[in-house]
Amino acid sequence: MLRRLAPTIMILVCFILDTTILPIVYGGVYTVPLTVVAVFLIGMLMGRMRGLLYGTIGGLLIDITTGTLGMMTFFFMASGFLIGLILYNPGEHLRTGRKLARRRHLERATWVFALYAVGETALFMIQYFNTADLRIIYFVNIALRALICTGLVMLLRPVAYALLIGNNQGRVPTRNREVKSF
Repeated sequence: MLRRLAPTIMILVCFILDTTILPIVYGGVYTVPLTVVAVFLIGMLMGRMRGLLYGTIGGLLIDITTGTLGMMTFFFMASGFLIGLILYNPGEHLRTGRKLARRRHLERATWVFALYAVGETALFMIQYFNTADLRIIYFVNIALRALICTGLVMLLRPVAYALLIGNNQGRVPTRNREVKSF
């Protein structure tokens, strides 16, 4: 029962941290919403539809508190759906091997960086059409925030895997054997 509630609790805790505690501790340019990190993790570990669902929930919660309905919701929805579409692999824990694990780790990091950077760039373009202010430092900040988001996702993935999937999923199912004689 708790495992079914874990993604919802994860989104709510990250939302509360994003809106109450983190702005008090640090409100600078390099703040990455923890809710988008949670959406990336849920999409990566549970699939595209759950990434879409929890991206919608997290984005709506952020949009309602900031007063910009639709901007973050679409970004979170698209991010959760695309990361689940690209990186979700239900049989991933059955394969072992150091070389494959390193390759998958690098692939995850690349996709998280790319999706976050594209989403931030799209949000910047919306802001640009409102302000007509274009500076190169904005793109440097987008790249640095994407690196921070990628680091957080890669760092928190083992914790999220244990929380959302659990350790009992690592066992290989046994095959039924047919008895030919008694």
